[in-house]
Amino acid sequence: MVRLSSASLLAVACCGLVMTAAGLPGRLNNQDAANGGLVIQNVQDDTVCSVNSNGDQFCYPRLFEATNEFQVIRPGQDIPPNLHVQIDMQTGLRMARLMPGSAEEVAHKDLVPAGNDEAVITKNDDTRPAIPVPHNQQLQEYIDKLVAMANVSADHAQADSLLQTLGELEELVHETRHAEQLLRNSHTVIPTFIRLSDPTHKPVPWPSSVRRLSSVVLGAAVQNNRELQGIVHAEGAIPALIHSMEKETDLRTTGKHIFALSAMIRGHPGALVQFADRGGLRILRDMNPMLLAARDDNGYDARKLDMRIVRFVEDLFNPEFNPEISSDASSLVAQNAAIWCDTLAARLMDSLEDFESDRPASWSSYARCSAYARTLQSLKAAYSETCKLPTEFGHWLQEEIARVPKTDDDSAEEYRQALNELAF
Repeated sequence: MVRLSSASLLAVACCGLVMTAAGLPGRLNNQDAANGGLVIQNVQDDTVCSVNSNGDQFCYPRLFEATNEFQVIRPGQDIPPNLHVQIDMQTGLRMARLMPGSAEEVAHKDLVPAGNDEAVITKNDDTRPAIPVPHNQQLQEYIDKLVAMANVSADHAQADSLLQTLGELEELVHETRHAEQLLRNSHTVIPTFIRLSDPTHKPVPWPSSVRRLSSVVLGAAVQNNRELQGIVHAEGAIPALIHSMEKETDLRTTGKHIFALSAMIRGHPGALVQFADRGGLRILRDMNPMLLAARDDNGYDARKLDMRIVRFVEDLFNPEFNPEISSDASSLVAQNAAIWCDTLAARLMDSLEDFESDRPASWSSYARCSAYARTLQSLKAAYSETCKLPTEFGHWLQEEIARVPKTDDDSAEEYRQALNELAF
């Protein structure tokens, strides 16, 4: 590993130099600087060292040092509070600068996680003391406690303690170095989360509140982190969560299983293929929460789960979701897209808006149909050769456009716009 002095590190960070395998400086380009192009190799107290796809190694300060100009935020860097942060939608790069009119000196404390995508980051009012890095002793205590509790038979008397531990982990794992520490011993930790999330765990599953938060923590730890996604993929977390998603009886918890799966799959071609091969897309298709709204008192959660499924499907079939997917996998995805086109079209024509008569006042009457129409349009645009809508759908579409009233309801206008896009 190339060892650099603090002064040299600053020069490297400011000038964007890369130390190549031959020890010669190269240029850190935007593609390398993007999170997807780098793998963090080593993290020290004040330094992060990464390797790009060409094997070139470079190091930079762990603390992002802002100026009046936007600079790229590199993987693993901590962002001081009160910065103006933005994302380049063309490249996916995250950049930050000093807020206009702010003091030029940025405090080296009260750090917020590098994974925060808010436009303006403000100081966290949490008064708990900062925990040393790179090894977070408090985090390790939470991990050890979680593993110990999960490795015994489900005890509902311990559920409160387990929920508290999961809650502490959920707050910490949004920061990359904490997520990496959590999954460092993946052979132990990932099976722990799988057991906690499993609604069929023997002899007795953990309560739905524990299952729900377990999936939230695991999803939060791996999202937008290709290396950690690869770890959970290799450890069999995706088939296990597909099982939990299929067997779960609590609607809110099912939604959190879907969140975790989405976090594991996004941007990881192998995970997407495994999800499809293990029947994930079929199980999603067979799940029709709106049918539950007709026969139980949990209609609002059913609608929320229905919307989560539709948005997950839209992401799964978005070519930008997994741009590196192989041709064979692309064929598999295209075949499933055709099936989902038929499914979405049928559900739109078979609209269950009658079940929305007792919806809460905050629930928009056209929100569900609008989401379905947008997802169907997305599939039609991306998979025009396989997404063939039936003739009767065209007739229904014209009638539905005429039926939607012209009101001040934003959701009705969005729905009408989505329908018009489908008509062309």
